[in-house]
Amino acid sequence: MQEVDKILYKMGYYDADPHKKQEVQDSIDAAEEFMRASGVPAELITSKRAYAVKAIYADAVDKGTPDEIVKKDGMIVALISQMRR
Repeated sequence: MQEVDKILYKMGYYDADPHKKQEVQDSIDAAEEFMRASGVPAELITSKRAYAVKAIYADAVDKGTPDEIVKKDGMIVALISQMRR
């Protein structure tokens, strides 16, 4: 099972249409880009903590509230700071 499929399943989209799958994949790509720009080493982009960041970010984008989790004291920033060297 691909990472995008696992995240879709956790979000409650058990048989997601291709459009929803692409939206979630775009969110995953954006989260990966954000992690790289924040100084996360490339080898950690596939870690369990990075998976959590991707899943949380994709869920927030799906709900329309990404600004609530990507802020100075937000969960995403805390997880990313733990992955940086």
